[in-house]
Amino acid sequence: MSEQLKATFMLLLAPLFWGVTFPLMHLVLHYCSADFFVFWRFLIAGVLLIPVLILAIRRRTIGKIDLYYGLAIGLMNCGAFLFQAIALESQKSSSEIAFLTGINVILVPLFMPLLGMRKPQINEIIAAFICLFGVFIINNAKFSFSEVDILVIFSTICIAIGMILVEKASLVSKNLQLLTFYQIIFTSIIPFAYLKGIVLPIPSQHIVWFALGCCAIFATIVPILLQLKYQHVIGSNKAAIIYSLEAVFAMVFALLVFGESITINVVVGGSIIIFSVIYNDIIKLFMTRYIKS
Repeated sequence: MSEQLKATFMLLLAPLFWGVTFPLMHLVLHYCSADFFVFWRFLIAGVLLIPVLILAIRRRTIGKIDLYYGLAIGLMNCGAFLFQAIALESQKSSSEIAFLTGINVILVPLFMPLLGMRKPQINEIIAAFICLFGVFIINNAKFSFSEVDILVIFSTICIAIGMILVEKASLVSKNLQLLTFYQIIFTSIIPFAYLKGIVLPIPSQHIVWFALGCCAIFATIVPILLQLKYQHVIGSNKAAIIYSLEAVFAMVFALLVFGESITINVVVGGSIIIFSVIYNDIIKLFMTRYIKS
């Protein structure tokens, strides 16, 4: 198995885990607010990674570069979560918000040269637009631009920049586990300041703790480690498209857990997103055979 193919399969685990935990989050949000859940999820993940910090201190492998990138990525995560949370509190359709968030697949190739990364290839841009079309179909989005959309766009920009920073950080980091700790802990600290302490009450329901533990490990620590280890192998452009499969996995597991029906939009849109993931590889294979012939 080639390194790129292995990286693709490993990164597919990220949207898979996000999708698996979606029904669990859906249940838990009946007991607490979204901001409350996000704070505790990242705080628990950070606490679980404290041994990584202790080990780094003992081995004297702490470097400024990991701290700087951890802070920068944490800030982008905060912006993404907070802007999106504020938008979701409005009367705006969740499908429109989901579609606008999916625009990050277009922003990633556009922002990469601005952040010192390589220019995207034309096939990568085409694949991004194909993926965006799939996201649009899944969410059945209808356009009605408002002030709330500006918040969602800010969230999307943060997601795109954060994704590129992850790739840059993984190329220069001396300790990926420590970088993961920094990224997670900064993502929890900044919302705490924004929420002015309303997240301080400790959850009392067992289902909340179970969900927080699962999301901290499987939807936070594991995906972030996978991103830092494998994203640079295939590039941020293809990674952004792969992460868009979260919506597909979420709806599949919602069907399995809640018995929700899967609409034709999900089938068609999901198929288009999957095609966008392999589009560039298909073009390369075709060109290789065409040139050889």
